Amino acid sequence: MCMTVPLSFVNRKTNIFVGTAGSGKSEIALNVSLELGEFFNVNLIDADVINFYYNLRSIKHIIENKNINFISTHFEDKSIDLPVLSGRVFEALSSSNGVNIIDVGGDELGSRVVGQFKELLDKKGYSVFYVANIYRPFNSNEEEILQNMHEIESILGMNITAIINNSHLLSETKPEDIMRSLHVIQNVAEKKDIPYILTVVEENLFEEELLEEIKKYSLVYAIRRYIIR
Repeated sequence: MCMTVPLSFVNRKTNIFVGTAGSGKSEIALNVSLELGEFFNVNLIDADVINFYYNLRSIKHIIENKNINFISTHFEDKSIDLPVLSGRVFEALSSSNGVNIIDVGGDELGSRVVGQFKELLDKKGYSVFYVANIYRPFNSNEEEILQNMHEIESILGMNITAIINNSHLLSETKPEDIMRSLHVIQNVAEKKDIPYILTVVEENLFEEELLEEIKKYSLVYAIRRYIIR
């Protein structure tokens, strides 16, 4: 069991977080960045060009106060988001200095933004983590999750390397909601032949019965929700 991010699963080059809109990719990417920032130089790349509200840009001040190099793929200080790739993104992915964390948008356009760098990422090395929340649209069962994974892989041109279970109902989440998700995510992992590495839980849900059940499936990762409270 692990309450902080296990460094064993982190790719020392580039870590890409994908999933449907509202799955919690941004929260997890941020929490991982903040933890890794205690030990490494971290580039947190916001490649979510779709979500206007619940995104990393909305808490940019928090990120920059934590000494994280925040890179956005949209026009700074504009009211609309456009899939414009800044030179800073290419520079970060090309550099051997630092760990890259990429938060990918939850639809086709977001995946295409990162897919343009596939050749470079193939050379440098990367991991792709699918963040699943069975309480979000298009993620409610194994078939939907597998279909969404297939679509993302096709657009990215990269294989998903592991799955993270972030099933929750925000402040309404109960231990049984998370327990219900464990078997679903495990089945998806087995069908995809990828590891089910983490189950995300907030501290207020650290009940012994829940933690013991999660341990049968994966490690536990405690996060703080910065974007949605």
